[in-house]
Amino acid sequence: MQPISKDIIKSIAGGDESSFRAFFDFYWDHIYSVAFVFTKSEQLSEEIVQEVFVKVWLKREQLATVIDMESWLFIIARNHILNVLQKKVKEDAFLKNLEDYFSIANGSPEDLLFKKEAEELVNNAVTKLPKQQQLIYSLSRIAGLSQEEIATKLNISKNTVKSHMNKALNSIRIYIESNSAGISLVYAVVTAFLSK
Repeated sequence: MQPISKDIIKSIAGGDESSFRAFFDFYWDHIYSVAFVFTKSEQLSEEIVQEVFVKVWLKREQLATVIDMESWLFIIARNHILNVLQKKVKEDAFLKNLEDYFSIANGSPEDLLFKKEAEELVNNAVTKLPKQQQLIYSLSRIAGLSQEEIATKLNISKNTVKSHMNKALNSIRIYIESNSAGISLVYAVVTAFLSK
């Protein structure tokens, strides 16, 4: 398949909808595939693709100045997928679906490599946390304790546990976003935010 020409990009930047349709058709499968890897939901992946292309259309005037189209598009898609994951990760059914997917022992070598890189990235992020946040994160994500159990164990309030956990997750997310890219980034975010 031939890459999208500069003429088509220029037409899109000028508001040409038929050129945008060609752009959409060319990149749809790639964005859908990436979204599906992490959501494991056809419906959610399709919604993500639609929303990403709405964002592209709204930013179409920038297209003429983009040097690396695939990287530019990937950044938009990546950021949107991360935002969706951060919202969906609070839903029990979605978490269960992701946990099932990531716990498959016989994943492909590529999946196993991404998981290993993600775990290392998260571990590095955790070592940068203040000691109390490290402890609470580890008790929650590694030992599998509930916030109530952590509060009892450490003799602190549940609200204090929740506050430290929120701060820890935010710091981990910022570290991951600053030190990773591509699929490893999303694996790492999912690894950090999934309860063990």
